[in-house]
Amino acid sequence: MKGLIQMSRELLRERYEKEFEKLPDFIQKYLLYLEAIPRSTNTLYEYSKEYRRFLSWLSSENIICVNDISEICLNDFERLNKDKIVLYKSFLNQSPKRTFEGKSENDVAQSPLSERNTHRLKVTVQRSITALRSLFKYLANEEVEEFDEQTGEYTIRPMLRRNIMVNIENGGVDASDAVRKDKIEKMLYLDSDAIDFVDYVYSGYGNTLTSRQAKTAYEKNRIRDTAILALFLGSGIRLSELVNTNVNDLNYDGLYIQVQRKGDTMDHAMISPIFIDYIQEYIDQRKNLYNADESVPALFLTKHKNVAKRMEGGSIEKMIDKYSTAFGKRTTPHKLRHSVGTMAFRKTKNLKTVSEILGQRGTSATEIYTHIVKKEKRSVIDDLWT
Repeated sequence: MKGLIQMSRELLRERYEKEFEKLPDFIQKYLLYLEAIPRSTNTLYEYSKEYRRFLSWLSSENIICVNDISEICLNDFERLNKDKIVLYKSFLNQSPKRTFEGKSENDVAQSPLSERNTHRLKVTVQRSITALRSLFKYLANEEVEEFDEQTGEYTIRPMLRRNIMVNIENGGVDASDAVRKDKIEKMLYLDSDAIDFVDYVYSGYGNTLTSRQAKTAYEKNRIRDTAILALFLGSGIRLSELVNTNVNDLNYDGLYIQVQRKGDTMDHAMISPIFIDYIQEYIDQRKNLYNADESVPALFLTKHKNVAKRMEGGSIEKMIDKYSTAFGKRTTPHKLRHSVGTMAFRKTKNLKTVSEILGQRGTSATEIYTHIVKKEKRSVIDDLWT
């Protein structure tokens, strides 16, 4: 099983590197920055595809005139404005539901508008805008040294002088003013916030610590704590369900974990592939980190007097409170579950599918309808955070 996972990772890496080579140097620099954070190969691959798609559209619409998108430079981006982004978003919104068969995405981008309007690129508006937001934010914050010919001195300036993505809304469901004022929304981790939070716990939180004791404690449990967050945000399971899961409940081939829902019903909670690497890393090191042998079935462990034992819900709640407060958005396991539900509803506009993903079986459905929803669950969870 592990060999198959490794093969999949290697193939994904190979595909990402091919996308990487097609992009301009300033976008490659951003992707290298993401690698150093680090972000998963899946995230890098999805982002690189979005950037290629955007650049290909700019070229096909003659907004930027180049022979190859790798020739696009920062000065070209300086000349872009909000209207161009809105036009691109409109292009994505208006693309219907089918994909081109037997054509590359570059061929699609170069096709006449009338032809493109009869097909849909395999992409969501939300993912596209999220990827572009991240790129423009980085370029507007990253500093470079530039020689000023008038003063004869070197000056420091942003790579990109203005961020035109600041006021571009995402493609998801816009909340009403009443909902925006609700306290619950302030505790949700939506869009790139979820990925950034997991990355922060994995590699950023330690930089905020000053005492050696605190840093030692963080490093000791860093991989486990990140995996817990990854499972919460990757599946939307309840705290009690996470606490009670065992190692053998994980299924990597199907990307799901078996959980016991309310009413003692057994269910398969799908896991978003964007977070699976964090869980895999913890599984690989679980035995050594917590002195766990075959007699300890629990998935998430703590160690007391050098003896491994199952983590308790209270400890997990305190852990999430600590990290989220430091991150600047205090939350709870239940609000992380709400985050998954909100993102899933944005993707589907289908409460039945959301209910199935979260294991809320309040209504009955025919066998065939349940079968359809289960297929939708896999599609939705694959695309949840990308």
